[in-house]
Amino acid sequence: MMTGRLTVCCVALFLTLSSATFVKRLHSINDLKKINFGQSVPKHSLLLLHWFANTVDVDNNDVIWLTFDPDNKDYGSHHYGNFERLLDQLPQGQRYFTVGNLNGGASLPSYVYNPPREYREGNRDRVIFSVSGQRIGQVYITQHYGTSENQGTRYDPEHTYQVTTNLLRQIREFAVGQNQGNLLSELREDFGSNADDSQLREIKITWGDLAPLGLLLFIVIQEKYSFYKKRPQTAPRRKAQPDFVVNIPENGHNHMDAVETLAILMEDQNENIRLKVMTNTNGKARIVWENIPIDLLREGVMVMLFDNNEGQEAKTYKYIGNRASGSYDTSVPLNDGLQARLHKVRTRCCFWRGVGLEIRRGTEFKNPEAVKINGFNAKLQLFAKDGKACVRLYVNTSFREWKSEFKKAWVGFYTSENKATNEYEWWKWQWATKFKPNYDYEQPLYEIYEYHSGMAIAPGVQARFILRDREVKACTPSWK
Repeated sequence: MMTGRLTVCCVALFLTLSSATFVKRLHSINDLKKINFGQSVPKHSLLLLHWFANTVDVDNNDVIWLTFDPDNKDYGSHHYGNFERLLDQLPQGQRYFTVGNLNGGASLPSYVYNPPREYREGNRDRVIFSVSGQRIGQVYITQHYGTSENQGTRYDPEHTYQVTTNLLRQIREFAVGQNQGNLLSELREDFGSNADDSQLREIKITWGDLAPLGLLLFIVIQEKYSFYKKRPQTAPRRKAQPDFVVNIPENGHNHMDAVETLAILMEDQNENIRLKVMTNTNGKARIVWENIPIDLLREGVMVMLFDNNEGQEAKTYKYIGNRASGSYDTSVPLNDGLQARLHKVRTRCCFWRGVGLEIRRGTEFKNPEAVKINGFNAKLQLFAKDGKACVRLYVNTSFREWKSEFKKAWVGFYTSENKATNEYEWWKWQWATKFKPNYDYEQPLYEIYEYHSGMAIAPGVQARFILRDREVKACTPSWK
């Protein structure tokens, strides 16, 4: 009996261990250097991984969030069944998806879809990711077997790697399409690259706006040194003092005055910092910053987004490098109250950046004011709710006959104030009398009614109140 039980246990253990292949984990760019890109693994997989890392969103709790819809086959993504047990079986309610097939990925950026010749390697590499709702669990890079291996469309377990959140964060530092300035030099310092100045210039010339990606490829493919190895040339010393000079006398009394003067000057510099939340083109929040002092940039700062002025947990954040002014398009849906803040960066473990002390806060994002509906004791307001365009109808409590007066009135949504009245967005309109009452939003002397459309709020969007015969009685300001 004991032998039989032992046999059963051994068989069960064998089946458990063989149900999924052991997958190596990549924790950092240093781990990427250990892979033979261009030999056993397509170099194109680095382009694909770079795109993926900079397309998804990673919050400060290391949670990865979708910014596209794989169920809708965005970027050519589709469900992956894991039938060959390449990866761990997922709990009920979670699914794997794969992305990277260039035959159906025309919406991918050109550097992925139509890369330089040396990165065209047979359309074999893929990113696989698990999804639960909008949350991404695991991320992998893998590749199909080569045609000479006669394995059909199966993925190669020997060249499948799990990508950690930390590695995604590092790759996101090499984002393209931003005001680069001295970004390459800073990335060289941050990631211990031994690229000299002439090589950085060559990368800029060769890759143009994609220069940060070019540097990443240089570090991973052409450099096979330790992540922490110092460059052979001596790095130039950075100025420790601020750009203004304060003479501090030796006299003790005057010394305190000078210190106070220095503090005031630094505070004045911070007063010029501008932070605000705006709207990008797809209903998501955009953080805009201006006038960040150079001394703060040298120390390292990041912009963060909170629900409101009382918010304690950031919804997302972004290290801004050496950009005194710029913007960051988040994946957070726009809502009233969102607030941008500037924080110092606290460096951990040589390169990983954590959140440091708060420096400054911007004002909360506020929806525009309501406009009067001409000839009636009522108002119309365009507002954002979860990134969608919505309207709010304010009816004065003295306007008791409003439903009969507005029996044929309707509100339409327009992508531009230049659109004609009949050029409202398809099915983006509603009868005024069918608006839903909102009892939670209080406004003295007014009853509140709302309509929430499925249209993404974006710059230029406008709502109009039309009474009858296309007679426009109110137009909201174009959304900024």
